[in-house]
Amino acid sequence: MFKRLWMVLTVAFILAACGAPAATTSPTAAPTTPPTAAVATEPTPATPELRRVTLAMSYIPNIQFAPYYVAAAKGYYAEAGLEVVFDYNFENDVVTRVAAWPESKVEFATASGTSNLLARQNGLPVKTVMTLYQQFPVVFFAKSTIGLQSVEDLKGKTVGIPGRFGESLYALMAILYANQLDESVMNVQEIGFTQAQSVLEDNVQVGIGYGMNEPVVLRQQGIEVDVLRVADVYDLAANGIVASEQLIAQDPELVRAFILASLRGLADTLADPDEAFTLSLSFIPEAQLGDVELQRQVLVESLPYWTSAQTEAEGLGFTNSETWVKTEEFMRAASLLTQPVDVSSAFTNEFIQ
Repeated sequence: MFKRLWMVLTVAFILAACGAPAATTSPTAAPTTPPTAAVATEPTPATPELRRVTLAMSYIPNIQFAPYYVAAAKGYYAEAGLEVVFDYNFENDVVTRVAAWPESKVEFATASGTSNLLARQNGLPVKTVMTLYQQFPVVFFAKSTIGLQSVEDLKGKTVGIPGRFGESLYALMAILYANQLDESVMNVQEIGFTQAQSVLEDNVQVGIGYGMNEPVVLRQQGIEVDVLRVADVYDLAANGIVASEQLIAQDPELVRAFILASLRGLADTLADPDEAFTLSLSFIPEAQLGDVELQRQVLVESLPYWTSAQTEAEGLGFTNSETWVKTEEFMRAASLLTQPVDVSSAFTNEFIQ
């Protein structure tokens, strides 16, 4: 995880421990008469201080980050000795900030595999340490009256794309690459972030967006929608957690603690989406929440993208090397990468178990 999704907003979540008043360390005089019953007088151990770490998010507060919100709300980060601050920013910026640790004070960020490879080509030493989206979430979508069932059905159609950037562009290029087609087979129009509305109003026949977003919006308005998943045509490395190679080398236990706590949040989200949704609401400002039931459906539609046959065998958060190899090959063929990037150094699965 996703890319129409990059604005700046900072939200800090601080976990505070509550309990009995701290015992005094001052000496006390012995009683003049012995007590009738023995009473433990050892001071209560102080609550360990939590280590503050930052997770830079590649979008505004949003239900797509539910696994991390759940991990925070249920105290999993605190149990790992961490106080996680959620910092919202643009994806290219969050990757740069992670690469600049420790000066940036940003330990982790949400970013896609494509962003990772582009960063590494530019000499930024970042590595994916957990994959959330097991399937590339960008889709082509259209009203069912259009008849969108395969790539062949895109020929001759007007296709709306936010712009010549980000995952939507990569989705278009990957579809063409996989089928050895030229963009001229369709009429591509840049429409900004109006994909759902443009399809609704028939300004374009097909839109490119996220499977858990624009198609859900249209269905909520009673529109029957066909979806062509890019992952079913040519899967690409999608969103996960990245960290700097320096942090991984210097403090692998911090990385492990953060990832395992995040995976607990993911597991709970998958097991009980209703609870996860309720817990997540406290992290999303009401002004940005919008239609609550729509956001609930967005979460439900996101869940299948977070699991796969590989995660059943290898565990949640698993990064599939075959997908990354295919992604790197495509990006070079499409001239998104100007030179080969060593995929084996771009991710690791050592922290997910």
